[in-house]
Amino acid sequence: MGCKNSRIYQLDKRYKKMKIERITNGPKNHLFGFHDICAWNRSNDRLVALEVDAINIPPSSKITYGLGYVSNNKEFIRFGDTHAFNYPQGARQQWIADTNNVIVNDVLNRKVVSKIYDTDLCKQIDVLDDATHIISDEGWAFGLDYARLFRLGAYGYSGAVDSTLGDDAPKDSGIVKHHIFTKEKSVFLSVFEMANFEMGFKEGKNHYITHLVFSPNQHKIAFLHRYKLKDGGEVTRLCTIDVNGNNLRCLLTGFYSHFDWMDDDHIMIWRRLDDSVLKLRSSLLYKIFPQQLLLIGKKFYRTIKNGSKSLENSGSTKKDTTLAWLKVSDNIKSKSTPIGGGIIFEDGHPMFCPTNRDWFISDNYPNKEGIRTLYLFNIKENKKIDLGQFKMLDEKPDLVASKEILKDTDPSVLQAVSLEDLAFTRSGLHCDLHPRWSPDGKKVSFDSIHEGSRQVYMVNVEKFLK
Repeated sequence: MGCKNSRIYQLDKRYKKMKIERITNGPKNHLFGFHDICAWNRSNDRLVALEVDAINIPPSSKITYGLGYVSNNKEFIRFGDTHAFNYPQGARQQWIADTNNVIVNDVLNRKVVSKIYDTDLCKQIDVLDDATHIISDEGWAFGLDYARLFRLGAYGYSGAVDSTLGDDAPKDSGIVKHHIFTKEKSVFLSVFEMANFEMGFKEGKNHYITHLVFSPNQHKIAFLHRYKLKDGGEVTRLCTIDVNGNNLRCLLTGFYSHFDWMDDDHIMIWRRLDDSVLKLRSSLLYKIFPQQLLLIGKKFYRTIKNGSKSLENSGSTKKDTTLAWLKVSDNIKSKSTPIGGGIIFEDGHPMFCPTNRDWFISDNYPNKEGIRTLYLFNIKENKKIDLGQFKMLDEKPDLVASKEILKDTDPSVLQAVSLEDLAFTRSGLHCDLHPRWSPDGKKVSFDSIHEGSRQVYMVNVEKFLK
């Protein structure tokens, strides 16, 4: 028995041959979001998702978006809504422990809150004063400052008031810890604390914290501390902290992006091995150079670099060996070793299998034809299995509408990234696959746009893991 507005989805016959199923369907678009939390409930019979009309503009808090789940018979059951999400990470909609209750972010009265729904009753049962990024089985939620993230061009939500404007490292912004039952809460870790923790140099501006991920046993949290530089660039620090607030560590500093816990003591992260740019930025010459000249020089460097890449892609098979996945140990004397050497040369969005952590699922960024590849990788055997390729659309975002939605973006962001690029990456037209495992480690779901609309797909990978 379902709620109102349910709809039976028919599968595309082409994907039955590929063992890939489309489990949502038009005319509306559907998505889950990021690769760092599970989309299924513990019973593996419901997959939570968002429902969207137009995907050619970034999300707006003035629009109501659908919240529902897909049942095993491919029926989308809408049980609620939200006004707060971004296409890369969704609304952080996720199941609470082993229940059929879902927690989701929303914007109410220009503030980001969390709502809890009972999906059996299709009913909202609570509203919490703070946002949720991740939630433990014990009911502890850890949220971020999504208004600040939105202003700084990161994964935030429009429509919320950013009270930290003009403050490079605010004391009341960062990670908020709150309990969904007792309502106990505190600023768990502030941006100010991170900006003053083991920093090698202080020229960074607009610090923020993002990408919280629990260790498998939920005893620790890994996260990224990022800050802007005067040339428009950004430095990333990979950090960890115990859920009780102890043992804050900075493991790595430099050019880093996506990551996941391999086990309770190791993290895999994508990084640039060449530290020459970071060394230049920490030099005295960089510190005394005028900001405007640095911005011009960076744009010129990008033009030359992109031109070189185009020449390489046109005929050369040479791979960029300065980029790699790294295995990082989570301790004071952190060590890192490469993963996937000679096989993987591209960044992506990894998630380790919950039942066999020798395997991870990932995608990569589009190649010159706009095609993304979904693949499995076995670390012990150094083996890669391609599961399918999915082409992006050629459609461009509505820049007029996008400019209005992105009007609160910090000017420094638009100095480094054009409005056109920002509008595209924040619209639903930029659709990374972001693959996610089911709790039993047999299935993977992912978002894709290759059939002309944005939908959720599923593939059974059990046979590959035997």
